[in-house]
Amino acid sequence: MATTIIRNISSADLALIDSAAVKKGVSREQFLRQLIHSSASKYFVDDDKENMIETLRKAENIMSKATTAINSFVAVLGSK
Repeated sequence: MATTIIRNISSADLALIDSAAVKKGVSREQFLRQLIHSSASKYFVDDDKENMIETLRKAENIMSKATTAINSFVAVLGSK
């Protein structure tokens, strides 16, 4: 694992981090690892989710146009 040093964290922020770590029963280091992992995972999942939503919107648009075209074709065939 890599080591990362973060400087200039306010004492108020550290107190909040330490308090949250104690509540979870983990060290500050473990709490921050979990927090970073959770945040990084959520960031990428949210990005993938947005990409999937856009892909589904495009697919829905294509299917709607295809359905309209097929219905028009069926109507032409039915009128003959």
